[in-house]
Amino acid sequence: MVRLVTFTNLFPSAELPTHGAFVADRMQRVAAKSGLPWTVVAPVPAVVPWLRFGAHRRWARLPGREVWHGVAVQHPRYRHWPGLGMRRQAAAMAKGARAAVAALAAAEPIVLDAHYLWPDGVAAATLAAELGVPFTLTARGSDVNVLAADPVVRAGIAAAAARAAACWAVSGDLAARFADVVGLPRARVVEVRNGVDLVQFCPGDAVAARAELGLPATGRLLLGVGRLVPGKGFATAAAALPRLPNDVHLVLVGEGPERQRLLALAPGRVHCLGNRPRGVVATAYRAADLLVLPSEREGWPNVVTEALASGLRVLATPVGGIPEILGHPAKGDLRLGALAPVGDVAAFAAAALALLASPAEPLAVRAFAARYGWDEPVALLAATFRGLLGVAAA
Repeated sequence: MVRLVTFTNLFPSAELPTHGAFVADRMQRVAAKSGLPWTVVAPVPAVVPWLRFGAHRRWARLPGREVWHGVAVQHPRYRHWPGLGMRRQAAAMAKGARAAVAALAAAEPIVLDAHYLWPDGVAAATLAAELGVPFTLTARGSDVNVLAADPVVRAGIAAAAARAAACWAVSGDLAARFADVVGLPRARVVEVRNGVDLVQFCPGDAVAARAELGLPATGRLLLGVGRLVPGKGFATAAAALPRLPNDVHLVLVGEGPERQRLLALAPGRVHCLGNRPRGVVATAYRAADLLVLPSEREGWPNVVTEALASGLRVLATPVGGIPEILGHPAKGDLRLGALAPVGDVAAFAAAALALLASPAEPLAVRAFAARYGWDEPVALLAATFRGLLGVAAA
């Protein structure tokens, strides 16, 4: 039997349990559907002690091997210099992970399933060429939209994509950009969207959810879920609060360097809950009146489909796969939410006012979200992996 080996640093661990949860969600289901044995190689950047900050400190504490929800995960180390070594990172990752991947390939035939194009995808392509094994690539957003702007990175991604057994992207917009950036025919990059857990994310009792999270029992809550960094645009939402009625507050789930700035933009009206596990995020959706995602760029943001599945409308920017998810809503169609230009505080506030003034229909929003379950993408991926490997259908 051929073993499916997911190769990515975007994978949850004991130290960072929500990091790359979307990859774990997808591949757990694909492994089960395909019937293929599954292993994960999640390389970890090895940083000298005096440069370890934030996640680097937690990565340093990871064991070389662990079991995550039943799947064996290896964490080979590779040398990395934060802020200095981006162009060398793919080669360093391949070098650090070589022994682990070679041992798996020596034991039985494998396919490398790489997520995020740089450095992960290019490192996987290097190892696949050395070991004579097939590999696939999945683009997830900033790997194409940001990192590929560097000519060295772009050339590395292009060379890897040209040799890949399959190239995937999580939205149609990202698939088209991936193909354009690396010079592939558009048909070579297949859209495979993320799915949403329709059991975990569902409408519920807002009063109980607010009480559980310690949030204001009255008033209206805008919810932002994601890293508190400039690119997520939460400053636009915070800056819009003075233009909204006093009972409208902003709740943020996530951590990042923008935290203090966001609190200062609307004192007393911004609530930061920090990083929370997915079960708590599901509760936050049920507590809120509106999800806000004023990002500068996105791939296929899972928070949008999770919110919709929870019966929550969405106020976001028209970037990446967001218009696709919302069905490209016409101006004035507020059934699922609204779109506002990136960084436009006045437009954001006006859209928020319109949505909050319009009665929500949570069950109708939830019914729309049912189309984003996992069955379709998982079936496509499982069939593709088995076909690439010459394994009969399960």
